[in-house]
Parts: sequence; C-alpha cells; structure tokens
Amino acid sequence: MLTGGGNGQRFVPEAGNYTMPFGTHLINSRSLMEIKRYQNKYCFKKRSVAEHMWSVAKIAEGLAIWESKKFGNDVDMAKVLQKAINHDMIEQCTGDILGPTKKKTAAMKDAIEEIEELAFREEIEKELPRSWRNQFRSYILNPKTDDVEGKIIRAADIIDTVIESIEEIKLGNGIFRDVLIDSSSYLIKMDLMSVKYFIKYAITDFDIDIEEYFGKELFDYRETLEFDPAVFEVCRDIRDL
Repeated sequence: MLTGGGNGQRFVPEAGNYTMPFGTHLINSRSLMEIKRYQNKYCFKKRSVAEHMWSVAKIAEGLAIWESKKFGNDVDMAKVLQKAINHDMIEQCTGDILGPTKKKTAAMKDAIEEIEELAFREEIEKELPRSWRNQFRSYILNPKTDDVEGKIIRAADIIDTVIESIEEIKLGNGIFRDVLIDSSSYLIKMDLMSVKYFIKYAITDFDIDIEEYFGKELFDYRETLEFDPAVFEVCRDIRDL
C-alpha cells in the first residue's frame, strides 16, 4: 500500500502479504558446491555441479563473443550468461541425474521432466521474486532452446565435458575415453560457427594428440574446416555486445 502524500509516497508491504526470500535461494544454491558429477564413474578429480556451471558460463562467454564479433550473429550475452549459471540449478533438488539415464526411455525422460517441474514449483520458485519466476523457470528447466543463446549453452556444456574428460585421461583414467569420443560426436553436429572455430583452433591449446584423444571422426572433420581470411581480421570491440 502507499503511505504519505505528494512526492513523499512510498510502497509499504502489508504484513503477511509480501515475501521475497532471495537470500534463501542464494543459500540453497550453494549446495551445488557439494553435489558431485559422474556419480557412476571413478574420477581422479571430483568436480561439483557448481564448478561445472561456472566452467560452462566461461566457455559460453567465449563462444558468444566469437559468434557475435567474428561471425556477425546477434547474441544476447546477458541471456547466455543467465542460462549458463542456471542451467543445472534444478540439481540442488534432484541431484545430478546422468544424461544417458534421463534419455534411456521416453517414459524416463517424461518422468524426469515432470519431477524437475515439480521440484522447481515446490522448492525454487517460492525463493524468487514473483517478477523473476517465469524467466528463471525457462533458464533452469529449458536452457538449451533452439535460439542462438540456447545452442551456445548446449555447446558449452559439451565442451566442458570434453575438458573434464581430457583432464581425467591425462591423469590415467581411461574410463573417460568413451565419454570424450561421445562428446566429440555431439560437438561436430553443432551448427554454430563459433563451435567450428573452437574445433579448428582452440582444441590445439589442450596440448594433446587430437586424433589419439578425440578419434578419427573429429580429426577428419577438423581437417575439412576452412575459414574466410576476413574472420581473422575482425576485431570489433566486445563492449558492443
């Protein structure tokens, strides 16, 4: 309700009719620091869901800059980063459900989507300001949309798995060779120029034998990638994003 008169009016919430426990959301989201990935695999280095989301955000940032500044596509950077830091937030309620498990059958996929929607509605939604809820529902429950921002999140998620797999393989964990090959197969199907550019150039920064680690499919695909020389001359200021 409004109190006072003239320019002195201000909004005063009525008792029992106004709650916005955003602090609770921040506290609960910190549980993602303790929830570990790859529950069904031995890992030399255990990584939390929170670490993964930060890494996805960092990867997505770079892809978004390339997609916009090198290849001239419109990208909403704020949307990319919000999707990235929320894309696995539901796991504070459900734990880390492995991707292959989620997709094992159509019934399993539908059941997990129902569980996630219920978890969001019963646990996370009440912790958010009302005006944020629709947007956060989208970013948490459906971040990998078919627009460029959603595709960037999907690609960044795969690239983080690639990096995790390489780290584990370098530590002597051969279990992750299949994870790396599978992730590579998904990556080369991404229709983003920034991903193709990553495959052609950034992968060399990992200091590995590309064919040995990634397999022949990605190695051969990488050999087919060529870029217009103009791409390397583009230096538009990233502040324009």
